[in-house]
Amino acid sequence: MNGEKNPVISVIVPSFNEEKHIASCLDSILNQTFTDFEVLCVDDNSTDSTFDIIKEYSLRDSRIKPLKNPGKGVSSARNFGLKNSCGDYIGFVDSDDFIQPQTYEFLLRAILENNCEMSVCRYEKTSEFISKNFNYNSRECFAEEFVNFYDIDFVSRNELTLTSACMKLIKKDLLKKCEKFLKYRIGEDTIFCADLWTKTDKIFLVDLPLYCYFTNTESVSYTEIWHEKWFDLIETRFIAFEKFKALNNTLTSSFYLEKGMKLLLSYRFNIKGTPSEEKFIKPIKNYFKKYISVYLKCNDISLKNKLFVTLFFFFPFLYTAFRKMTDSTL
Repeated sequence: MNGEKNPVISVIVPSFNEEKHIASCLDSILNQTFTDFEVLCVDDNSTDSTFDIIKEYSLRDSRIKPLKNPGKGVSSARNFGLKNSCGDYIGFVDSDDFIQPQTYEFLLRAILENNCEMSVCRYEKTSEFISKNFNYNSRECFAEEFVNFYDIDFVSRNELTLTSACMKLIKKDLLKKCEKFLKYRIGEDTIFCADLWTKTDKIFLVDLPLYCYFTNTESVSYTEIWHEKWFDLIETRFIAFEKFKALNNTLTSSFYLEKGMKLLLSYRFNIKGTPSEEKFIKPIKNYFKKYISVYLKCNDISLKNKLFVTLFFFFPFLYTAFRKMTDSTL
């Protein structure tokens, strides 16, 4: 960096057509109480004014680094940001989200005080950003405390702390032991984070909702080709299952196994009669055949769910009737 001191933290922000939200996102990062950071804004070939806004911010604040990684997807954008990062610690913020002012002060404090390689925080889902002030609060945490087989509201409030690359501060040395982001269109975080959780033995939770997850129905997860992308979720759940299984983390691995099996049913239902049906019906059957025996032997999964998944797979009309009757994905 031409003799300049490297920043302590590198914040990576992948962006694609977020002209409505990128300014608010960057404002929330620049408003941090901890100030020794760089922000690598990696634009993925936006067709709106997103990159122009990023460049404008970079002229006002030298900590903003505008980068181009054209049309290669969010995984490639994050990897490109990692490759160009100078900080000893890495954070990720999605370009339509916000973070509270004390986010990186508290996350870094948790790492330094406890000599660990990663800290995580809680989040809140919101449609607007309201700046808040918190009192520091941290404790050691474990992956399994963020999963639940029966409480949908609990999963909604906690799962992203486990599965999202955001809500975390990661020592760069830990990343050397982990895979980079793989080229999935949805669910790429799940595999990346499974590596993080399983490659270090001590993680601390800042038990505060510092990350603001913007509920945006125009984001990549809600595009017209959602059904095509959704198959990535199936694959990433089974990969996460294998990673936690290898560590003998039975509860978390079982959680991902059940999510994968239920997604097989839901995906088969949603692609029926679409151009994707012929392409994916065989892979769906192959995944079911590979994991059904393990699923049925899993002690953490209820007998009821085992029975339903098996019946619904072999008798698809029962699942169709169930979906129409309950408007549920099980």
